[in-house]
Amino acid sequence: MTSLPKLKLGIMSLLLFAVALTSCGGDGGAEGTNGKIKVITTLPLFADFVRQIGGDRVEATSLVPTGADPHTWEASPSDIRRVTEADIAFANGRDLEPAAIKVIEANLGGSKALVELGKRAEEAGAAVAQLPEGFVEEGNGAPAGEEHGDDPHLWMDPANAAVYAGIIREALAQADPDGKSSYDKNYGNYISAILDVKAYVQNRVSEIPEEKRKLVTTHDAFGYFASAYGLRIVAFVAPGPGQEASPEDVARLSRAMRDEGVPAVFVEPQIASESDILRRAGEDAGVQVCTLYSESLDGKVRGYLELMRFNADELVRCLGDSG
Repeated sequence: MTSLPKLKLGIMSLLLFAVALTSCGGDGGAEGTNGKIKVITTLPLFADFVRQIGGDRVEATSLVPTGADPHTWEASPSDIRRVTEADIAFANGRDLEPAAIKVIEANLGGSKALVELGKRAEEAGAAVAQLPEGFVEEGNGAPAGEEHGDDPHLWMDPANAAVYAGIIREALAQADPDGKSSYDKNYGNYISAILDVKAYVQNRVSEIPEEKRKLVTTHDAFGYFASAYGLRIVAFVAPGPGQEASPEDVARLSRAMRDEGVPAVFVEPQIASESDILRRAGEDAGVQVCTLYSESLDGKVRGYLELMRFNADELVRCLGDSG
């Protein structure tokens, strides 16, 4: 005879299973319970892109939280659950966030798309043909992957950010055909905003004397930014976060700072060890220690447009005549 506790446990298990099926729509969460398309991204920056294009038709969240380093992030059970419930996923690829991509690939399921923005943009030759009017000028807007080596931060050139926006628009429209007109409208508005921020950064950088337009950073994340705005990469602590700097690397960094006479160095808020090394080097050299954002967001910088404006203002503050 089945005992009462066991019977209650069996009923509870069946109820939980039924609730799980209902919440997932039987297929992993088609449009969620609020009618919105559920989107998971690897980084908060890409969730911002998605919200700008998707508007109130999407519910976008990021696996890697704000202020965290995607190279050292580890998934929690709740992260895995959010992936299983998503209708579509966006990442950068190009070895920027391999751990997050592995979690998505293992748990997204079915025919749901994982869209790798950086990889698609690079495959399109940074998609000059996809660029709206105003981005292709003076040979800009077609940064090939070879030009910047392994730097995956294509969006640091606003021309590439516009390509990312176009790829997101197409992917959302494919997942949600009824929302195409909304996505097209939001895309147009966002392109105008990216054009505005592109001009803003250019105007601000023009205030910096050419001989001071030099960057010393924590890792190799600003190649596209430098190319777009006429800056020069002098040195960085390490090619990528987590790649430990040797004593020889630190010596080369200090020598480059001294030889170039840089007025400032730039740490990144999400990177601890390399930022500590660069901060000490800057303090030893008697130069300003400032901040630039590349892939991270936080309470001060909450989206792509804010990121670009902050960087422009910080460059002027730290490299300008008064810096």
